[in-house]
Amino acid sequence: MKHGSLICLSMLFVLAGCSENSSSNSELSSNQNSSSVSSTEESSSDPHSYVSGTYSNPVNVTNSGFSYKSEVADPSIVKGDDGYFYIFATGRVVLRSEDGCSFSVYSNSIIPVPSWGSELYDNTNGIEVWAPDVKKIGDKWIYYYSLSGWGKCVGIGYATADNIAGPYTDQGKLFTYKEIGVENAIDPCLFDDDGSIYMAFGSFQGIYLVQLTADGMGLYDGVDGTDLKAGVTYQKENKILIAGKVGNWDGSTYEGSYIIKHDGYYYYFGSSGTCCEGKNSTYRVYCGRSENITGPYVDSKNRVLTGSGNGVTNGDNVIWAGTNSDKETVGPGHNSILQDDKGELWLYYHAFSSDDNFNTRHLFMDKLIFDEKTGFPHVEGYKPTFQEEKDGPSLLAD
Repeated sequence: MKHGSLICLSMLFVLAGCSENSSSNSELSSNQNSSSVSSTEESSSDPHSYVSGTYSNPVNVTNSGFSYKSEVADPSIVKGDDGYFYIFATGRVVLRSEDGCSFSVYSNSIIPVPSWGSELYDNTNGIEVWAPDVKKIGDKWIYYYSLSGWGKCVGIGYATADNIAGPYTDQGKLFTYKEIGVENAIDPCLFDDDGSIYMAFGSFQGIYLVQLTADGMGLYDGVDGTDLKAGVTYQKENKILIAGKVGNWDGSTYEGSYIIKHDGYYYYFGSSGTCCEGKNSTYRVYCGRSENITGPYVDSKNRVLTGSGNGVTNGDNVIWAGTNSDKETVGPGHNSILQDDKGELWLYYHAFSSDDNFNTRHLFMDKLIFDEKTGFPHVEGYKPTFQEEKDGPSLLAD
């Protein structure tokens, strides 16, 4: 669950958001200048030249020129067709960047709080937008979101826009948790598998995969995708458990799903542990892979992710803060992934840190590398970097 959890493949293969909604060009320029730019690179095997900014965790975020210290949780990064990088986060927050290293607040309220939570609860206090994911399907940008509160899961809905920057119009629900038959139906992650649109979702009570219509605005009915009511029923009956287990809440399973395709495999990333307990948070990211989008997803020891639970978490470790009592970061998780212009992968996630005495979750990022022996991804050292200047994503300079 989240406090207020690119898409799975963005336009840059984010393997595989104005009064209040707008930022001035001067603000963006100032934000860009806060990250130094490394020298342009060119290799003998690559005729292109690249440039990259630098970052230091927690990632620099500003709001109207001032340091932004509020929460950035469950970040989903997307490269827009306007050239900017956007991060969509819990609480309807949207950040924007020119280099993927330093961000400014673009909006604190990209859509109003949706009203359809009243279908399930007389008292909707505390219900918010959690863990959005954004994808361009056809000529529409679609903002998928969880509608939930602590102990008040509602379901998953969506909003649409002609441009990634908005304005977005809420289109209401895709399904409630009751309609889809999943108790904790939050954390949508979209994946376009050669024109077939899939959504992974769920939190600590099973991660499921359903298929959407070709336009991404309904659930596929198993026939031609035109009967949206039948689509909900069909997907409820045919949804696929790809990670975790059915049953009561189990923190040794997963939430915050993310799927990419790399070198012929589908890689599933899921966060396990406690997300929101400050210095005591145990959040971390695990990974499994499959030759099919529908699974089975296994780790490097060939253990299935659907075998997790009851204190056992299958999957290869991607990032974890460790157990040392003097660690500077804790609770890294709920990631998204960006592929830069060189084809390198970047993990964007949230974490707590000693920077603010572990008070709230902030934006972090680190480069993903693949183990030569196992073929599974992880960040360098398997743990977050902290207050260390690093080169960021490589962007074409020409």
